[in-house]
Formats: sequence, structure tokens, C-alpha cells
Amino acid sequence: MVHVKLVGSPLCRRYQKMRAGVLREAERLGIAIHVEETGDADDLSQFNPLNLPRLYIEGEMIAQRNPPNAREITQAFQKHQ
Repeated sequence: MVHVKLVGSPLCRRYQKMRAGVLREAERLGIAIHVEETGDADDLSQFNPLNLPRLYIEGEMIAQRNPPNAREITQAFQKHQ
């Protein structure tokens, strides 16, 4: 199982797009993932808001601010399988 962490506000369009892309690629590749979402205001206060949302796969930051494309997500999943 691959651990995925999303950091950002669930109301943010970039966050929503990032989350949807991760879920879509995991399903397409048949990879089991565990998604941890950090969106609480207290938790987000430790991050620079200009660098959100963020995507981590197995502790490695894959993207910040802009959602990665499908190829980037696929490469990160394959690297950490």
C-alpha cells in the first residue's frame, strides 16, 4: 500500500484537482493507496499558504501549488511501489 498525503484546503480548486488526479491514477494503475488529508486550519498554519496545496507520496514531495499531471503521478507511484 502506498501512503499519499495531501496538504491544503479541501475548498481549493487546485487541491480538489490534485486529489482527483491521485485517486484516478491509483485506480487506473490498480495501486492500493492510503490517503491522509491535512486540511485543518491549525495544521495548515505551519505551512506557507503560497506553497499549498502539496502532494506527498511515501514522504516525498511530488508537487506543490500546481497539481501534477497524470504522468508525474504515475512515475511517483511506480517509484514507490
